[in-house]
Amino acid sequence: MSNWLERITDLIGIKIKSELIDRFVEIIVAELSLSNCMVLMPNAEGRRLIPYNGKNNFSWQVDDLNHPFSHVLQSSLPMTLSSDELLFWQSDRAFNELVAGVGMFESVCIYPLPINSKQVQLILFMLGDERAVSRAFSSQVCIKFVDVFTKQWHLLEKMEREQRDIKVLSESLSDIQRDTKQRDMADKLSLSLIGKSSAMQKLRQQIVSAAESKLSVMVQGDTGTGKELVAQAIHQLSNCNAEPLVAINCAAIPENLLESELFGYCKGAFSGAESDRKGLIAQANGGTLFLDEIGDMPLSLQAKLLRVLETKQFRPIGGKQELSSDFRLVSATHVNLLDQVRKNQFRQDLYYRLFQYPLTLPRLSERLEDIAQLSQHFVSEFNRQHGTQIRGLHYRALDCLKQYTFPGNVRELKHLVEFGCAQCRNESEIDESCFTNRIACLNLERESAEPVIQQRAVSTLMSERSPALSQGNLSTINDLKQAVNEYEEQIIRERLELFSGDRSKAAVSLGIPKRTFAYKCRKLEIKLL
Repeated sequence: MSNWLERITDLIGIKIKSELIDRFVEIIVAELSLSNCMVLMPNAEGRRLIPYNGKNNFSWQVDDLNHPFSHVLQSSLPMTLSSDELLFWQSDRAFNELVAGVGMFESVCIYPLPINSKQVQLILFMLGDERAVSRAFSSQVCIKFVDVFTKQWHLLEKMEREQRDIKVLSESLSDIQRDTKQRDMADKLSLSLIGKSSAMQKLRQQIVSAAESKLSVMVQGDTGTGKELVAQAIHQLSNCNAEPLVAINCAAIPENLLESELFGYCKGAFSGAESDRKGLIAQANGGTLFLDEIGDMPLSLQAKLLRVLETKQFRPIGGKQELSSDFRLVSATHVNLLDQVRKNQFRQDLYYRLFQYPLTLPRLSERLEDIAQLSQHFVSEFNRQHGTQIRGLHYRALDCLKQYTFPGNVRELKHLVEFGCAQCRNESEIDESCFTNRIACLNLERESAEPVIQQRAVSTLMSERSPALSQGNLSTINDLKQAVNEYEEQIIRERLELFSGDRSKAAVSLGIPKRTFAYKCRKLEIKLL
């Protein structure tokens, strides 16, 4: 028998748990001539026993009494099982596979660690000569060796746990600092994106999150909701705020000029190109490119934009060399791009590339509680620009504004407040009367415009559903009366569908009395909704 005390020096200098256990097992196997040995420990949840650095995938429930490890863990007493006694433990498949190779003169020895302790931390599994194991664990020097191992393991476990706690604490502090920073940034945004409603608070948080990422941002919202303000906020809060924000409205520039605006051109590329011109893509290098109303971009140009986004490379019109530009893309639209994709009016691959981080701006009608704060902001702006001292809005004026639907959203509210300021005497409040007539006129204008819009929608619907009639292809008609009835029935059905079954509106849109409309529906056996 070797001197166990000499083996202690092999353990003391080890500072990693896995290396400590591997060395401990090697020494035990060598000194006791074992055919198998391993150390088991509870997992992180403390519900299963798993081999530490084991070469198998065995594990055992801590409270399952069908295997001997659970008995040793609960009793804190060692257990020795001969080959015959192992037959009683065949109900546990994992344990049965572990001891399948036990020879006739071998035994399974299971010792709790630390030895002679009621608080078991590890379990030592040994397969070999029972007498050799018993003699060794009856020796004080062997027990001293095992005790040094368990203390060293406990020390390393404590140090590892402290390191984990420090890491968790550091991550928690980082999370708190990041959350605080995001809240501060969101609060600063309230100076430009005004509103205390839950919708605006959520939007400001999303803007901060989008600015911290490097994803392409798609800003969706109705006209007048502030899409350009959102794009500016994303740029200012991002890491590329030191470089320029380059913006272009794709709907405001003719198709033949949009490409040269984006990509630039070289001298002589076309008639009038008297010198090289740097495009907006090149100007946005290192900064942000804001493409407003991107839904109006031509299909041919969409393919070129997609290539730039994927490769960061582009070629000016008439150029022979590829140039590079690394920019953050923010795009905006008020149309339903997915619907345009279905109609093959917008590229599907570009659609998914743009929608890496979508932001949807709420309508003003969805956050009426913000009208008072927005109105006061616009009054303050008016005072600053015109040198006036208008005090704000009377509560009845605010109530009047809150009853309006605001199809033009925040931009329309701003114009209304400016109109009210212009009608108000200096150093006084804006009265309700400043808005009532103006809002009535706006409603009247909208109502008068609706029939024209509806008629266009009907014409479009008819041309889509009845292309032969819309194009004047009447050569196939051989029964005039039947054709007229079918055409009349089609018009009435589609008009009812357009107005969601409202017979009054359908009759008015066709220029006939409601009673006549109902009669035609009965005659043509059209079910009224």
